[in-house]
Amino acid sequence: MSTKANYKSLITAPLGLYGWSHLEPVILAALATELPMLLIGRHGCAKSFILERLAEALGLNFRCYNASLINYDDLVGIPMPSQDRKTLEYISNSTSIWDAQVVFIDELNRTRPELQNKLFPIIYDKRIQGQNLTCLRYRWAAMNPPCVEEDSEDDVQYLGAMPLDSALADRFPFIVSVPEWHSLGENDKKFLLRDQFAGRHDFPVDIHDLISRTHAQYMDLIRNIGNPTADYTLILMSLLESSFGYISSRRAAMLQQTLLAVHAARIILADYARDKPAQLEDSVYPALLNSLPMTAVKKPDYHQLAGICAQAWKLAALDNTPWRKILLMPDPVQRLVEAVKIRGQLDSSDLAECITSGIAAAQEPRKRALALAVYLAVRAIPRMPAAVVETLAMEIRPCFEVQDKNTLQQLKWAKIARAVSLLEKQKGKNREMLKYRSNLLNSFLPEGFADEAQAEDVAAYFADLWKEFGL
Repeated sequence: MSTKANYKSLITAPLGLYGWSHLEPVILAALATELPMLLIGRHGCAKSFILERLAEALGLNFRCYNASLINYDDLVGIPMPSQDRKTLEYISNSTSIWDAQVVFIDELNRTRPELQNKLFPIIYDKRIQGQNLTCLRYRWAAMNPPCVEEDSEDDVQYLGAMPLDSALADRFPFIVSVPEWHSLGENDKKFLLRDQFAGRHDFPVDIHDLISRTHAQYMDLIRNIGNPTADYTLILMSLLESSFGYISSRRAAMLQQTLLAVHAARIILADYARDKPAQLEDSVYPALLNSLPMTAVKKPDYHQLAGICAQAWKLAALDNTPWRKILLMPDPVQRLVEAVKIRGQLDSSDLAECITSGIAAAQEPRKRALALAVYLAVRAIPRMPAAVVETLAMEIRPCFEVQDKNTLQQLKWAKIARAVSLLEKQKGKNREMLKYRSNLLNSFLPEGFADEAQAEDVAAYFADLWKEFGL
């Protein structure tokens, strides 16, 4: 069976890798821009293999360093005083970096701390010891996933592999999680096993031309759509910081670069493959997924990232409206509360989106209180989507079922039952609110509350929502 007849891959399959074609826009973007690239994956998933094969295919002078073993002298050579004895000069050896066109640093997150700081200028500035590395074009690195406690259920742990220093991770515009054997399809596995005996393959297109065209397309995108992507990046940064914490201004600039570069690569690859033209909106997720520094620390939440991309894209197309302000809120529950508060100003479809995502994200036992308050606020709105009605109905059904008061006498959780009874007996001006709150509290009996404080919290939360929604 011919591999060429079954793959549109222009880069990875010719290098002997299958199941990697979805990463070709990222790899091509890194080649075209000459920006640093870090590959992350378990041992044996071809990180070193692809980088060595790429350098060979491009005909470049390649240096590979194992970061856990090298000394600084391996990089710079042997230091010797200059003739005037005012500076140091370096005598090159077979491993020194001075004439390298590609530098590949393997096992990056096993680097000794004192050496990590010396790698920064190589990766970011193409400099070492204050001197420009005039031959150097590509800076690539690879690492195993860090050993993190939350991932302890993984069957493979890498002792000595640490989460990468944040400042060092921030020097890599492209941070790529590579496919592993278990994630490959059956056909990819078969092609991979058969291809190991096939020797080198020719690229179906001129790889240098592919890179050159992508670079030209990248520069054209910078000239023509740089400002719109800048607006998008500003919004994206705000959402990312809200979800993941601090992100540097350097990374903001890198995100715009990687987005334009990946989009340029997708345009050129689609042209070669005679596919329909690539759309910028579809380039956002693969660009973001392969350019986040936190990937070097732990696995990202892919669904969360996809949601952030989609949310930022919507926001970039909106004027300064109430809906835009709501979408800028990172917390789905907060978005839901704000949307219900201004429900008369929103389209029912926008309101419905906030309701379904907010209820899904809410935590028990507050979720039921939130769903009940939302239902009471939106029940009179016409043409509310069926998905919203179903979502709310599933949550609040216990509030409208008859409760057997005898259960209160049989509870082992007598303190909780007494707390609920006391809350029910509280007097107030708003009898309607107290009635619904009583139903809500009783719906959790006998076992729905952990303690009295939780019952009091739900009661107070529901009362606050009642007030905020103007019920």
